[in-house]
Amino acid sequence: MDGPAGSLLLELGAVIFGLGVLGLLARRVGLSPIPLYLLAGLAFGRGGLLPLTTSGEFLSQGAEIGVILLLLLLGLEYSASELLANLRAQAPVGLLNALVNGAPGVAAALLLGWGPVAALAMGGVTYATSSGIVAKLLAPCRDAKLVVVDYHS
Repeated sequence: MDGPAGSLLLELGAVIFGLGVLGLLARRVGLSPIPLYLLAGLAFGRGGLLPLTTSGEFLSQGAEIGVILLLLLLGLEYSASELLANLRAQAPVGLLNALVNGAPGVAAALLLGWGPVAALAMGGVTYATSSGIVAKLLAPCRDAKLVVVDYHS
């Protein structure tokens, strides 16, 4: 397959293969693959080692869909009563989380000269995506069983 379609598929295939290798490497080391994926994005993004020329627009659209699906999946995993109980119990930590994860988005938007409404929207985006990633990383911990070993008996 020649032309733009062939180049797009070849580039996407290389990206998916590379992400698979990074995921396998992360699993073997016992880490989450997310930081490695972020580093890969930096390496192959604008100004990186090898910019993605033909698949950039496709990946951008896919990333937007991925964030929406991540947030939908989080909503499907928790019931309203679980969400309210956790909200009451974790409100102080949640406020700190919102500040820590939302502040970089607000700061970046203000540095770019965006208005206050756009800065708050950008802060909401960085807060939601950061919290979504953390929630997915902690999801296996939610189902884990606590085992207490009594060495005195």
